[in-house]
Amino acid sequence: LSLANTYSEADVRDWYESVKKGLAGEDFEVCCEMKYDGLSISLTYVKGRLTQAVTRGDGVHGDDVTANVKTIHSIPLILPGTGYPDEFEIRGEILMPWSSFERLNKERETAEEPLFANPRNAASGTLKSLDSRVVAQRQLDAYLYYLLGEQLPADGHYENLEAAASWGFKISQGMRKVRTVDEVMDFINYWDKERKNLPVATDGIVLKVNSLNQ
Repeated sequence: LSLANTYSEADVRDWYESVKKGLAGEDFEVCCEMKYDGLSISLTYVKGRLTQAVTRGDGVHGDDVTANVKTIHSIPLILPGTGYPDEFEIRGEILMPWSSFERLNKERETAEEPLFANPRNAASGTLKSLDSRVVAQRQLDAYLYYLLGEQLPADGHYENLEAAASWGFKISQGMRKVRTVDEVMDFINYWDKERKNLPVATDGIVLKVNSLNQ
């Protein structure tokens, strides 16, 4: 599920036009969200209970990190209420907030241990720890961005993530659904500056045609 990258407004506009052409002029919406700079994770829930957490690895084989993920407070172990499918997968990023990263590197400096280069490396190293107590101490966070399953609540990606938020998951801050390419560019330009104020690292913006059917 690799993303196609672009670094220019012209490319974004070309992409938008190609979608319009591919849908033969059908109306469509675009979901705009943050691209978090962390470690990819896939969480499986059965009857409202977290049963497995796996890293992306090489795209085919990942690491089972269920025990460590269970120590991350923002990942629900048992979903409250009702309304979620009997079985589903939700994907996202495990991150180390800037505040936790700075504290960890200060502790490592004091102990004369090598410093982590960035929060992503720190999160990755932490999640691979053999001691779940270490993971709990480092206060990792998680943002979820993709719901998969046979019985999803809606055809819309945005609406599915809103449902996931109501089940207790943390989703993309500032996520927005738009209808025009100018609104897409407004979103990009706004977060280009505002992302510096977020508590976690981001490395871009993701644009998705909102309708799963489309």
